[in-house]
Amino acid sequence: MSASNRITKLIELLREASLTGAVIRSSANIYYFTGYRGSGLLLISLDGLPMLYVSPLYYELAEETVHEGIQVIKLEPGSRIENVLDGLPDSVKSRLGYDSLSAEEYLKISERLGGSMTSISKKIWRLRMVKEESELERIRKACEISSKCMELASEIISAGVTEAEVKAEILKEMITLGGEKPAFDVIVASGPNSSKPHGSPRDRVIEPGDVVVVDLGAVYEGYCSDITRTFYVGSKPESDVARVYEIVEKAKCEAENATRIGVKASELYRRAYETLSSAGYGEYFLHGLGHGVGIEIHEPPSLKPDSDDVLSEGMVITIEPGVYLPKRFGVRIEDSLLVTRDGVEKLTTAPYVFELS
Repeated sequence: MSASNRITKLIELLREASLTGAVIRSSANIYYFTGYRGSGLLLISLDGLPMLYVSPLYYELAEETVHEGIQVIKLEPGSRIENVLDGLPDSVKSRLGYDSLSAEEYLKISERLGGSMTSISKKIWRLRMVKEESELERIRKACEISSKCMELASEIISAGVTEAEVKAEILKEMITLGGEKPAFDVIVASGPNSSKPHGSPRDRVIEPGDVVVVDLGAVYEGYCSDITRTFYVGSKPESDVARVYEIVEKAKCEAENATRIGVKASELYRRAYETLSSAGYGEYFLHGLGHGVGIEIHEPPSLKPDSDDVLSEGMVITIEPGVYLPKRFGVRIEDSLLVTRDGVEKLTTAPYVFELS
């Protein structure tokens, strides 16, 4: 689907909701609809060209990257969002939708327009959740880069190396392979640090017998990937470490096997949680089972117990069960997956190496 088709689809959704236009502020949404990666304001009316307002700082970039059929307008220095909307005809600003406004912006615009403002975030997510082939190509490449970075991590993690050194090598490899940047702050958590789901790398020296959790993702042409592997430094892990790894792996497989079109995201969470809980680890599963991946690293659908999301063909999700025993160790395994007509396609391919002898 081209950018113009994406905007056409959004206009159809606006008409269904009896809205007269939309103000798009999220940088991710602006990129999705225009091809421009930067800050600005995209105004979409039911009739007429979409208008992208940017500061002089980004004007040249916007002109070079914006898709055909979108008018780029250079803002005057000091212009604010309410100033942009002042000159619009009443037919456009009478019932505007918006995607992401600060409380201050919302109040100022509502007061200025004298009309109603309606959130359209869910309508935009209806479009963005299902990936087109051009998006999948970029996600596949991001996953390929991440998988190679994870393979490197498995080769360099050893006793005597620090967490920070492992992170530095991962970042170097990521850029060398064509990644633009990490999709999030790379996690390398060893020993007792691994029991913190979002433990950040420090100068801790990895020791024999450590569990090491590595969570990383790359951005390629604006699209993200996500992968986690857990390693044991040594050849004979203690029985409880091996048991936790085995049960987390089983929970992941249970959820993946249940992944198909029409299944509720909450059902996948339930499958994984019940597997962990039946083994006595339910209370140590501290987060959702996964999330969507695309322009942003965390997108709908949300794989949580209270999620209303239903899986559709073309969605890219992660499945990442984990068990975290406080001050001892943690285990998490994660892959990025594409929901297909036949089930799932695994996009991240790094081997599941546990013991690093």
